[in-house]
Amino acid sequence: IPKDAPKVGAPQAKVQSTISLDTILQELQAIQNTGPQKYCILGTRHCSYLHQQIIELLSYALVLTGNHIFTSGSPGTNAAAIRGALRAERPDLLTVVLPQSLSKQPTESQELLEQVEDVIENARNDHLSLDVASRLCNSDLLSRADQLIGIAFHDSSTVIEATREAAALEKVVTVLYLD
Repeated sequence: IPKDAPKVGAPQAKVQSTISLDTILQELQAIQNTGPQKYCILGTRHCSYLHQQIIELLSYALVLTGNHIFTSGSPGTNAAAIRGALRAERPDLLTVVLPQSLSKQPTESQELLEQVEDVIENARNDHLSLDVASRLCNSDLLSRADQLIGIAFHDSSTVIEATREAAALEKVVTVLYLD
């Protein structure tokens, strides 16, 4: 049994910041001046209607500002990203990569995907489980994008794995947790 108290520093101490308002504005301007990016939006199938609306709005705004959206075709997060991109009326800025062939997708996904011009099927993965095919698909999507926006619960293992892979590939990774 240790007799010394652990040294944890001063967690309640106020951190003195030396970043000026001008510095923050310059950084924001640099972000704005980077030009259009390629975003991969991946996330859980299980999200509330409100979360889907937020994801749809995010995708819509990204496409309106000239960014390209890459996603998969599952219900939930990915379907919301598709709906938002479609609403922006720039079909050239949306690419959907499916883990398997279109016929293996849920009916609701197939109906939504009929509206997408650039759908890439992976029929060669039809013999694989959806979990394995999804992981391969996520790797493919990450190779096409500059940044990843992940929407997940803390136990969403496939999405969390994709965020780790994106970080290892030195992509910009943003994860929004729903729990």
